[in-house]
Amino acid sequence: MEEKNIPREDIDGEKGQEAYSFLQEVIKDETVSRRRLKVGILRLLGCGAIFGAAASVVFCAFTPWIEPHVNNNPKQVEIPKDEEEDQPDKEPEEEEKKKSEKDDYRQVLQTLNTESIKAKRSIVSVSRIPDKEAKEKGSESKAGILIADNGKELLILSDIVTAKEGEHIEVGFPDGSSCAAIEKMRDSNLGLGVYAVLRDNINKAAWSQIKTAEIGSSNSIKNGDTVIILGRPYGVDEASGYGVVTMDEEYIELSDGCFKLISTNIAGNDKGSGAIFNRRGQLIGVISQLVLEKEGNQRIVGYGISEIKRSIELLSNGSGIPYTGICGMDVTEELEEKGMPQGIYVKEVEPDSPAMAAGIQSGDIIVGIDGQNIISMSNYRSILVHKIVGTQFKLQGLRQGTGGEYVDIDFNVTVGSRIKVK
Repeated sequence: MEEKNIPREDIDGEKGQEAYSFLQEVIKDETVSRRRLKVGILRLLGCGAIFGAAASVVFCAFTPWIEPHVNNNPKQVEIPKDEEEDQPDKEPEEEEKKKSEKDDYRQVLQTLNTESIKAKRSIVSVSRIPDKEAKEKGSESKAGILIADNGKELLILSDIVTAKEGEHIEVGFPDGSSCAAIEKMRDSNLGLGVYAVLRDNINKAAWSQIKTAEIGSSNSIKNGDTVIILGRPYGVDEASGYGVVTMDEEYIELSDGCFKLISTNIAGNDKGSGAIFNRRGQLIGVISQLVLEKEGNQRIVGYGISEIKRSIELLSNGSGIPYTGICGMDVTEELEEKGMPQGIYVKEVEPDSPAMAAGIQSGDIIVGIDGQNIISMSNYRSILVHKIVGTQFKLQGLRQGTGGEYVDIDFNVTVGSRIKVK
């Protein structure tokens, strides 16, 4: 037989092709299976994590509720102990608070300093100059307040400074210059006067450093309010200071009125003069030697500006201050309960005064002016200061009879004035 020889490569080629196809199919299936396995494992892990987290939340949430039902023992109260590690947490808060307070304090001081500088431009000196050597020896000086400008004169409010024969009054300005001044008007009852300097006599340097004071109100002042003191609170050199109002219901009784004062915690003496400003730089009080001497203490006290505005206005305009010469006191509720009528109890009548001329006596009760009821000295003055010097008005009063009863009595009073025109 004849053997047929089949080429080797045909056999090998066919088998090789089949082997290659088989291997390729198996490898492809194995790769897909591994990927699916990994995805499955990851899914299981994710579900496990979610389940575990949910279980933890449920356990934490319900444990406090379950424990009391399982265990009858009460929960032990624990008071946090002082721990050193807690201190750093608290210290920054305390330090921050202190820092904030310091910042606030600095801000207040900065504001006060700014307003003090502005207000100081309205403070001058009013001096009595006896002779040429007085400036070298030191003259009598009071602090003055630039209160108004009438277009012709610059007007200064000050304690009364009297120039005798051969003397004159000078006003000193912040730039070091000075000008001759005249006394325009005075109120010896308050111890205050207004002095005038001709505008034309004031140099440009002085004008650039001065301004009239911004007048505020003292009616709203209360204890603890911050104030600025400027002038000569110690009676000699110029000085300034900050303090607080210590009494907002203090009064001084003078002829024809009772005046509300502003008392501060700032040291001074009975020779002081100057002004009291609020923290906005507004004039709210006038320091007067008369008040300081009567009060007899070592702290700064002044008239509340609202109490004397009308008087300042009259003095600045050259008008007389209405005056009757009645020294009285308010009839209190206690006195009313004892049978004394409501009104003003006359303690004293000044000699040679309009009140004395009208026949008013100590012990009389003043109950009205021209039909208007009077219940206090402040009330009396608020009406009197609007009367015209030289005119006449009627006072309604009561006088106690021999039997103790009060009878009506009227007085015709002519308005007088104690100020001097220079």
